[in-house]
Amino acid sequence: MRKELIILSGFLGSGKTTLLRRLLEANRDRRIAVLLNDFGDVPVDGAILRRAGVEGGVLVEIGGGSVFCACLREPFVKALTGMAERDEDMVIVEASGMSDPATIGRMLTLSGLDAVYAHAATLCLFDPVKSLKLARVLEVIPRQLAAATVAVITKADVASPEELEAARAYIREKEPDLPVLESRNGLVSLAGLPRREARQLFAFGLNTPETRPDSFTLETVRTGLDPLLDALRGAEDVLRVKGCVRAADGMWFVSDTGRDFEVEATPETPVPLTVICMKGTAPNVRRMLQTAGIV
Repeated sequence: MRKELIILSGFLGSGKTTLLRRLLEANRDRRIAVLLNDFGDVPVDGAILRRAGVEGGVLVEIGGGSVFCACLREPFVKALTGMAERDEDMVIVEASGMSDPATIGRMLTLSGLDAVYAHAATLCLFDPVKSLKLARVLEVIPRQLAAATVAVITKADVASPEELEAARAYIREKEPDLPVLESRNGLVSLAGLPRREARQLFAFGLNTPETRPDSFTLETVRTGLDPLLDALRGAEDVLRVKGCVRAADGMWFVSDTGRDFEVEATPETPVPLTVICMKGTAPNVRRMLQTAGIV
């Protein structure tokens, strides 16, 4: 019997790691392996899942881009091949937020892994605020929807009725036949998951080294945390902020939510704060932080 392969896609900050954590908590009786693909060079999400109790033995991390880009395709195939030899019956791949999973079927076929894995679903997570705001200017977001077998509108517990309806309308406009679920508190059941058939719409994905956005990391800042967050709020080119940073007022875990920042004091800094920016803008963002005396 082939192993089930589930892809979690969705733009940066759409709630993939939260949903993955909830899935693992709700399916402790199942043998599930996880492959985490972080866009930054230093993987962040693995540390979050380990703090939540996910065992390292079933967790593989690949950072530094998208596993659907030629630059990381070899380690992705190698990781899936290694997981095929384990006894887990399901593998969940959390793709990076800039990933275009359009070529997953072709990749499985060309590598021969379609004999081992059954592509059970591609869930595209859609933040009703952030994803919708950027969908008109970033082609990767509608491409993620096009490759999906089901869309999941996340953060439905905090979004307004108007925001939810705007998200539904956009998805209907782009993908009229795509089933749409709404997730509250990161909860989605894999049982009876609605789906449309996976489609190979594009011969090639968007992910190439040339289209890769910028990123940089911060381990420490000179100021307290608030000046850093205020500066990042005003930086229009910043796409994602996630990780741990040591500030003058303590060590903090920070994650942007699309509306603001989620902040939590932490006794350790397992991974530095990763800042992902529009391509070519990282030097400007760094310079802004330096001018403000933050770094």
